[in-house]
Amino acid sequence: MEAKKSSGKQVVAILLLVIGLAAGVFGVLGLVGGGGMDPYEARNGVVYIYSVAYNDQGQSEAGWGTGWAIGKPGEPVQYIVTNGHVVERAYAYPKQYANITGDLKVYFSAAENDFVAGQVVYYSGFNEKDIAIIKLPSATDKRTALRLRSSSDVKVGETVYALGYPGTATVGQDFKTFDQDDITLTKGVISKKMTPSFSTYDAFQMDTYISGGNSGGPLVDENGFVVGVNSAGIEASGIDIGMNYAIVADELIKILDSERIEYTMAGGGVSWAQPWFAYVFLPIGVLALAGGIILLVTSQKNGQGAPVAAGAAAGMGSGKAPARGGRGPVEKRAVLRGVTGKYSGQSFDLLKGKVVIGRDPATCNIVFDKNTPGISGRHCQVVYDPNEDCFIITDLGSSYGTFLGNGKKLTANVAEKLSTGDTFYLCDNANRFVVSKE
Repeated sequence: MEAKKSSGKQVVAILLLVIGLAAGVFGVLGLVGGGGMDPYEARNGVVYIYSVAYNDQGQSEAGWGTGWAIGKPGEPVQYIVTNGHVVERAYAYPKQYANITGDLKVYFSAAENDFVAGQVVYYSGFNEKDIAIIKLPSATDKRTALRLRSSSDVKVGETVYALGYPGTATVGQDFKTFDQDDITLTKGVISKKMTPSFSTYDAFQMDTYISGGNSGGPLVDENGFVVGVNSAGIEASGIDIGMNYAIVADELIKILDSERIEYTMAGGGVSWAQPWFAYVFLPIGVLALAGGIILLVTSQKNGQGAPVAAGAAAGMGSGKAPARGGRGPVEKRAVLRGVTGKYSGQSFDLLKGKVVIGRDPATCNIVFDKNTPGISGRHCQVVYDPNEDCFIITDLGSSYGTFLGNGKKLTANVAEKLSTGDTFYLCDNANRFVVSKE
C-alpha cells in the first residue's frame, strides 16, 4: 500500500515539476521579452511643446504640439521627438526673418508651470520629413523613453493609437493643465502606407483622428511600441474624412542613426511576451517546482522507511505536546493602510490583488477626487509578493512623484521593494500610506 502511495506522489511531483518549468519559461519571457506595455502607459513618455515667435514690435505668434521621449526605458531621458512644423515658429522663423526671435518650451505640466527650454538639434520642415528632435538642458526622469518598432513589420488593418494634446480636446472646459492626465488616446486602424502629396516622407494613412495639437505625438501599436509620428489630418468643411497621416518610424530611425542619437527598438526577445508574464507565471512556476520537489523527496523517504506510527504523527512520544484546540497560528494579512489624507485609517487587503492609486476611477481601486493636487490619473501601484514576503511599489509615471518614507523619489515604472512598516507618500506628506502585516 505504501509503495502505491509513493508511486502516486511521484506522478504528482513530476506533473508539478513540468508545470513549474513551463510557467518559469513564460515568466522569464515576460522579463526579457519585447518590453511592451499597455498603449495607455505610453502617456508616460509624452510632453506638451509650446513654440512662439516674437517680432521687434512685441507681437507674437504661438502654437503648440506634442512630443515624446526616446532613449533607454528606465533611464533619464534628454531627447524629445516631434514634428518640424510644431517647432517652426520658435526655430525656423528666426532664421528666415532678422526681426524675429523664438522661444521653445517643453512642458511636463503647464498647470504647475513645470517646463524646460528646449534646443532643436535636428529640423526638417512640413514639406520635407516634418521631423524635429529637441534636446533638453539635462536628462530627466519625469518622462520615460518609448520603444520604436520598424514600419516594415506593421500590417494594413493593424490597430493603432494616437497620443497627444489635440486642440479640440479641451474645448468647452475652463482649464488646460497640459499634464499627463490631459493626454488623449485615440484608437484607429492602418489603412495603407503611402507618401502624401504635400511631403517627402513615407506615411501611414489611417482613420485615427489627428487634429491641431496632436501633431508630433507618438502613434503606438497594441503593445505600446511607437510605429509612427502623428503629422497631419485633412478635414472637409470641419469634418474628418479619414485622411490622417503619421510618419513611419523608419523615417525617424534613419535620422536618429545619422545624428547618432540613442534609441531603443522593440524586441530583444519574443515579441508576444508581455511584462505581466513575469508577475503571473514566475510565482506559479516557483510554487509548482517547490511543491514537486517536496513531494518527490517525501515520497522517496516514505517508500524506503517504515510506516509512520499514528502516535508519532500526532506528536506522541516526540517530546512535544500536541496542539491544543486543533488550531494553528493565525496567518497575518498583508495590508495597505492610509496614514494621512483622505484614506487615513482605512486598510486595503493586498492578498486580494494589486492596489492602483490615482484619480482615474476606471483603472484605480483607491480613487482620489479629480481636483486633488499632486495626484495623477494613475499615480502608483502596490502589490504583495508572498514568495518573497515583501511589498512591491511602482510609480506609474506620475507627474509629481511617489516618494518613500526616507524622501527617495521612485523612478517611473521601476519596481521598489518595501518591508513591513515602511511608508510612502504621493507628491507630499498630505497623502501618506504604510504597508504592514496585521
